[in-house]
Amino acid sequence: MKKILALGSLMLALNGYSQSYMILGNGVTLTTDKAAFVYDFSNFILPYKVTLSGGQFLAEEGKLISIDDKGFLYRKDEKAPSKLKGKGNNYLISDGGTLYTFDAAGFFYKYDKDAATKKAVSFGGNFFISKSEEKKELLDLYTLNSKGNYFKTVIPGLNAAEITTLGGMFFQTSKGVVYTVTKDGFVFSKAEMKIGTIKKLGGNYFIDANNALYTVSEDGFLYMPTLPANLKVESIAKLGQNYLIDQDGKLFVVDSLGAIFEREMKAHDLRDAKILSL
Repeated sequence: MKKILALGSLMLALNGYSQSYMILGNGVTLTTDKAAFVYDFSNFILPYKVTLSGGQFLAEEGKLISIDDKGFLYRKDEKAPSKLKGKGNNYLISDGGTLYTFDAAGFFYKYDKDAATKKAVSFGGNFFISKSEEKKELLDLYTLNSKGNYFKTVIPGLNAAEITTLGGMFFQTSKGVVYTVTKDGFVFSKAEMKIGTIKKLGGNYFIDANNALYTVSEDGFLYMPTLPANLKVESIAKLGQNYLIDQDGKLFVVDSLGAIFEREMKAHDLRDAKILSL
């Protein structure tokens, strides 16, 4: 029988793909949904059997597994590539350039005839950077959406070669400017916000050099959210796609709107989390 560890109405959630998972040392696999609720659906994956991990996907003994936006886990018949060029929150690229993408419902898609994926050199959560097909010295930015599509994205004033920090749904340039990437793959500059150098990266949140915690909504808004009373940024020990675990095992989850909540986990000791969704 499934156990719901954090109760709430899923009807309040909007479309997005902040879902993720964590695997404890004893094999218990917890999943999260886009509304920041956490579930024990009696999934069991031994950590030593995990051969690949990403934001909303992983591989167990080479077979792909995905998480949908309601927190359900789906085992696939598809084998994960044995060698990777790179991976993100909702995609992976094989060493040969084949792109696998995952949509918000947990379905996956394969693309294997695009030079852009074969020339990819840097990898963020829902975006990657590739060598340009037009000029060898240039780099191009590609973004992915929650439907599993990807496309080249040109942003006026942005040189992809200046991107130095690649996070989940955000990146920072050598000039210190942060950009966010929406669930639809659109990119927005946050040049008006004075943000320190990003030091710790999650999927839809980050912590800068000033120990300030920022969250990113599915629509690309960047927030300094109101923090739960028990969240002390300096005590954060583990980072996942849309969650943080502190030194005492307390869990904090970021929803698709950029709000952050503490979720009490009495049944499990999260200090024993071995596989995190990043």
